[in-house]
Parts: sequence; C-alpha cells; structure tokens
Amino acid sequence: MESPRLVVGLGLAALLAYIIWIGGPYLRSIIVRDAAVTTWINIVRAPIDGYLDANPLRPGDRVGSDGRIVGLDNPLADSTRLAEALTQRDAAVARLEGHKDLVTRLERVVEDRRRLASDYAATFRRQVEAKIDGSRKIIAFLSNRLELERAQAERMAKLAKTGATSQSAFETAMGLVIEHQRLLTETETAFAQEAVQLDAAARGVFLLDDGTDGATAQRSLETALLELERAKAELAVAEAEAAAAQAVADATSDTYRKQRTAIVSAPPDSRVWSLIEAPGGDVRAGTPVASWIDCGVLLVDVPVSDIEVALLNVGAGADVVLEGESTTHHGTVLLLRGSAATLGADDLAAIAKGRHPGIGQAIVKLPLDPAEIRSCAIGHAAHVDFPDIGLIQVVLARLRL
Repeated sequence: MESPRLVVGLGLAALLAYIIWIGGPYLRSIIVRDAAVTTWINIVRAPIDGYLDANPLRPGDRVGSDGRIVGLDNPLADSTRLAEALTQRDAAVARLEGHKDLVTRLERVVEDRRRLASDYAATFRRQVEAKIDGSRKIIAFLSNRLELERAQAERMAKLAKTGATSQSAFETAMGLVIEHQRLLTETETAFAQEAVQLDAAARGVFLLDDGTDGATAQRSLETALLELERAKAELAVAEAEAAAAQAVADATSDTYRKQRTAIVSAPPDSRVWSLIEAPGGDVRAGTPVASWIDCGVLLVDVPVSDIEVALLNVGAGADVVLEGESTTHHGTVLLLRGSAATLGADDLAAIAKGRHPGIGQAIVKLPLDPAEIRSCAIGHAAHVDFPDIGLIQVVLARLRL
C-alpha cells in the first residue's frame, strides 16, 4: 500500500517541481520588478572633421528649437575653391560692367548719329527744294526769254528778205534762240533730276548731283545700330555668365561654410542622453559624438520567457506599475523578441535588470501621462503583468497541451 502512495507522491512532487521550473520565470516576472522604463536611443555623429566647442548641452538637457547639441569648427577647411569661385565671379562682374559701359556709349553714339542723319536728311531736302525752286524760276525766265528771242529772229528773217538788214544779223538772232533753247532744256533736265532727288530723299536715298549715294550719315547710323545690337547680345551673354558665376560662388561659399562650421543636432525638445566625445575634442566626420532620446515615446523592456513570447501578440495589453508607485499604466505590446535576438544597449536607452541569456523580451509602449510618466522615468524599475496570459497557460503551452 505504501509503495503506490510513494510513487504517486514522487510523481506529484516531480510535477510540482516541473511546474515551478516552467513557471518560475513567469512567476518571477510578475512578482519582481525586473523590467525597466526605456526608449529608443539615437546616436548622432560628427558631420565634418573639426573641434567640438566648449559649451555642449549636457545629459538631461532639452534640445532647443535650433536642434543644437554641440558646435563643430574646422579651421583647416580648404578655401581654395571658394577663392577661385569668387575670383571668377569678380572677373565675370567686371566683364559685365564693361559691356554695360560699352552699350551705354554706343547708345549715345547711336543717338548722336540718328540726330546727325536726321539733320542731314532735312538739310538735303531743303537744298534740293531750293534747287527745284530756283530751277523753276530759271525755266520761267528762259521760257520768256526764248519767246522774245524767237520773235526777234522772225523779225530779222523778214527784214533780211527785204534787204533791210544783213543775213548775218538774222543768223545771230537764230543763234541766240538756239542757245536759250539749249539752256532751257538743260534747266528742265536739272529740274527733273532735282525732282527725282527729292522723291528719293523722301524714301531715305540721298542722290548727289553725280548720281552717287550721299547717305553717309545714314550708313554711319546703321553701322552704329549694328554695333549696338552686337554689344547688347554680348551684354546678355555677360549677364548670364555673371549670374552663373554668382550662383557657383554662392554654392561654393555654402559648401565651404558647411565644411568650416556645423552642429551636431537632434530634434527640438528631445533630450541629450549622453556625450560620447568630450567638449573641445578633435573628431573626424562620422565619429559618434552624442546620443539623444525622445521622451514622447516611453517603452518598457520586459524580460519574459520564450514561452511567454510565443503566447503574447503584438498589440496585447500590459499592466505596468513603476517602482515606488501604485498607479497602473495600461500599455500595449509593441515588439516581441525571443531570447536569441533581444535588443540591447545599441537600440535601447535602458536595459531591464532582469535581462540575462536565455530570457526573451517584450517591448511595451506606455501611454503618456500621468505627468508624462513621471517626467521621462528612463531606467526606473517596473512591474509588468500581461492579463491575457497566466501560469496555467504557460504550463499547458510548455507541456504542449
């Protein structure tokens, strides 16, 4: 009788020991406050080579609206390209000013030549009009004189027939008629040519008496206009070159400024978590300088057994009580990791004190308030209970029941 009881007792003892062994981590997690309030940690690196200034923000300080944690200065930054860009810009500006002066001078020349051409055209027309008026009067005079000479020649012809005068007198009178006829014809021809000159002058063609073009002033004006248009085209090119040189100089100056001075920055209102490099230190680009945290995102690092990781789901509820408090904060599971892939100090600002090899991880997100979870209680111990699972579920899951 005693033997079966002993066997049963030993079996129950073994089962109880197994339950305690399986449920131990779970029981420990709900009794001991081995979780820790944490958040994501962010490492910021030096953007350039240089020296840190002597007035950085210290751990716990809030980052201002400018985002500055610490300043960087690089007195060895190469300014050669900036000097070259500024020289090219100054040369382009000088060329531009030269083209502007040339265009201004040519505009004055064009105005002077336009005025000269206008005066020449007006004077030429007045001269031709005066000639035409004179020719008209001469034609009238010669026509009257020719009529008189013809009448005289007719009288002399009649007298010569009667013998009252000599034949030579008649011939002399006829010679005067022919001479005045020639003068009248020449004058009428000159009058016609002068009319042609006046008509051509109205169209901008100034014919001289020898038939050549006398529009020297007009051609000089046209030459000046062509030179002005060429100068304006060169001015436009110079303006484009100056603008491009200025843009290059501005970009080079901005690049030099960024290479000479910079800040190690973080989002405004975040908190400095640590200074990795000492103030005044010499750093290379890419060197970690500081770390910061965002107290607007509070998490709890909860050590849990792998079986609990399997039973929990992302979004599951979690009751969190901070060390020294009795208030329960209702969080949600944000991330689950098995014991082979837990997050560490590279990702989290604080690690749970209950973390050791073989223990999984649940990251619980806390709702903000009350009082922003005791004003960013990073590193505080916490007790976490998951209402969705209990000891019986853990044991049954382990036993695959």
